[in-house]
Amino acid sequence: MSSAPPDTLSVRTADNVALGYTTAGVGSRIAAQLVDGLLIGCLLLVVYAAVAAIASSLTGPQAPLLIALIFVGAFFAVVFGYFLVFELVTGGRTPGKNTMGLRVISLDGSAPDATAILIRNVVRIIDLTLGIGVVVMFFHPLSRRLGDLAAGTVVVRDKPKLSLAAAAAAPPVLLRTPDPGPSIDGIERLGSTEYNALRIFLSRPGLAPELRKRLAGDITTRLLSRLDLPPAAPERMWPPELFIERLYLQLDQRLR
Repeated sequence: MSSAPPDTLSVRTADNVALGYTTAGVGSRIAAQLVDGLLIGCLLLVVYAAVAAIASSLTGPQAPLLIALIFVGAFFAVVFGYFLVFELVTGGRTPGKNTMGLRVISLDGSAPDATAILIRNVVRIIDLTLGIGVVVMFFHPLSRRLGDLAAGTVVVRDKPKLSLAAAAAAPPVLLRTPDPGPSIDGIERLGSTEYNALRIFLSRPGLAPELRKRLAGDITTRLLSRLDLPPAAPERMWPPELFIERLYLQLDQRLR
């Protein structure tokens, strides 16, 4: 049984990898709806201006009824088409949802298909007309409205995108002090291979203290041999981790 919080959707991929999605709350969904509502209002103004120009040419006893039907039809076409088109084209994001960092996904974590998007937007008419959508979202643990229940979808908070620069960035080096200490004799014998090895060691957080101490001792023993330092060299008296940090800092200065 899943131990995920009630506002978290947990799904498991085909590779048996568990993924967690934080579902969007009622407040963020209403905020997204308000943004979409403003944009829909602007679209309706443009459409109504065009419809009014067409309607002005209609005459006869049936003209008022025909004009009313045209305006009502234009309203539903804009409102229904807005959500349907944006969610289809953007994979579940309207401008309002995108502004609030939300998107629609299927319950299995995949992007909703055209049928699911069509169903949730057809049922949106019931959610909005009867005003029941907000009530259902308020009481549902995943804040799903009737359209989501019918389509098998849920609105979640979009995970932040990882930029290529961030993905390629090297992990930070963990140093207790930025002091490189006195110059180490024989450092010219070392190069980028040793530098990279030291950086990897110093960039590994979470190592158990005993393991870190043992690794530091092994690395120091190998490097002291490469440096060919005399037995009485002061560097041989430094604690291994201090030796590694100072050697790394001095190599960093030499190789820049």
